[in-house]
Amino acid sequence: MDVTFSPANRKLPVLLATLLLWLLTTIAAGAGELSGQVLVLNKEGQPLTRFDHAVVYIEGIETPPPAEPAIMDQKNKEFVPRLLPVVKGQEIRFLNSDKVQHNVFSPHEQEPFDLGLYPAGESKSVKLNSLRRHKVYCNLHKNMVADILVLPSPYYSLTDEKGGYRIQGLPPGDYVLRVWHIFGGSDQKPIRVGSQPLRVDFSIRSAQGTQEVMEHPDKAGQNYKQPDSESY
Repeated sequence: MDVTFSPANRKLPVLLATLLLWLLTTIAAGAGELSGQVLVLNKEGQPLTRFDHAVVYIEGIETPPPAEPAIMDQKNKEFVPRLLPVVKGQEIRFLNSDKVQHNVFSPHEQEPFDLGLYPAGESKSVKLNSLRRHKVYCNLHKNMVADILVLPSPYYSLTDEKGGYRIQGLPPGDYVLRVWHIFGGSDQKPIRVGSQPLRVDFSIRSAQGTQEVMEHPDKAGQNYKQPDSESY
């Protein structure tokens, strides 16, 4: 059977395409955007020289974890990145790109973990479900210190050196916007997200200094016995 397209029928694909474009535009316009700046002060109330290593994140919405793992590498006896935000239940893969062995561990009260010794080129993984901060160390190298921040959703942003952040695609609604810095400064504000961009700034004061953050015992709760050297 032959089908003859009338002028009205020929307009149908155009109308459908127009409707689809309108729907996509409406959805995009309804997604909220947050931005702002985080000013980080030291314990004495003076601004730090840089304002990165803070996370601004949303509470009030939970999502499943991403399928792809979050990566924390070990290079030149440092954790890279220094601060790693992840979604609850997301795989966290610890690479070893050094020439020496490492032993990653966390003394977290609810979810401690110890990945044991492993050499260059290998990786080990964990999944964490306790929200907020997890301190991470290496049992061989005392100066290796990092933080993992477990969050309820991917609606978060790391600050840049000037303290700038941006969170996009947030569904409209009422939430709590939180900020946390590796020196312990934190704050929160209630927000209402709509279709218009929203700016929220923070000023937070550190609870610790660099030396206090770096001080910690080994995984046995003892002082580190082995000094850092090229053989470890």
